[in-house]
Amino acid sequence: MAEWMTAPVRTERATSDDEPRPADLFLVAVAAIGAKRAEHEWLGESRGRHERLGEGQQYLRRFDGGAVCWSSRTGAHEVHGPVAECWEAHGAETSILGFPITDSTPVAWPDGTTRPGGHAHFEGGSIYWSPEHGARVVRGMVRDIWALLGWERGALGLPVGDTELGDEGLLSARFEHGRIAWSSADGPLVEIAGAEASANRAGASDATSALDPASERLLGRLTPGFAPRD
Repeated sequence: MAEWMTAPVRTERATSDDEPRPADLFLVAVAAIGAKRAEHEWLGESRGRHERLGEGQQYLRRFDGGAVCWSSRTGAHEVHGPVAECWEAHGAETSILGFPITDSTPVAWPDGTTRPGGHAHFEGGSIYWSPEHGARVVRGMVRDIWALLGWERGALGLPVGDTELGDEGLLSARFEHGRIAWSSADGPLVEIAGAEASANRAGASDATSALDPASERLLGRLTPGFAPRD
């Protein structure tokens, strides 16, 4: 995933006056990673030098309790535990998830109290972890619909499976209390505890929806043909 920063960064001038030099970006990354480490003392001591990720000016430093990543697009964010393990298993920054855009954060019950588990958002999706269901990737329009419905605090609860791409572009994922599916041809489908709510599918008007009116209106905006993020 990464190469060790064992050689000095080149300091030649960039091709454009508006582009920072690699040496400048490295210094920015080091400072940002250090500041993030200072925010989270539980990360512990460093386990090595700053690592350069890929061919660009993107960096990571590992600590006893996790890692801090930096890119000019996303800034510095920490990842740790099962969320970090899942991210790396999917290819880390080279995967569809890309770089983290938030630190790892606890998950919550519907009443707002903290429940066991954690999550982090990435450029191309989110990873949610719980002891009951493991670490799961939620992405694309499935993630957007789930967000509209309140994330894990909503009626669906936490994901119990990764978001999967099926036949004819159907993107779907299962949650503790139901399922979300999306295709550009048919739009959103939300199934909650045996009741179906759909903005576009035939027969939706006969379903007994478990969603509140505000959520129904939000789903109604997601018409077929709406462009998903990935």
